[in-house]
Amino acid sequence: MMASWFNIPDLEGLRADARLNRQLGYSGQVVIHPTHVPVVNEVFTPTPEEIAYYQGLLAAMEDMEGQGTAAVAYQGAMVDIAMVKTAQQILALARAINARKVEEK
Repeated sequence: MMASWFNIPDLEGLRADARLNRQLGYSGQVVIHPTHVPVVNEVFTPTPEEIAYYQGLLAAMEDMEGQGTAAVAYQGAMVDIAMVKTAQQILALARAINARKVEEK
């Protein structure tokens, strides 16, 4: 899913809207002006902390699946098989962004 923002000069409004949309599960945001690109890229690019979290989550789930369990307590939260898809999607996005950065060099 994607959203868009039409108030061109309001970059802080865009940033807040993009953060909300990311929290709601959106994977990106349509931009209509070049000044929006850096803001949206910043908000939707997984942070190193998020990457580490989701890598650890996948490892924990793999360990538990090997024991025949579909849920695990991970960093203080109950995590189940439904989170695996989210983790895989976020890590795939991070890999794609990293590959693009390498291509641009």
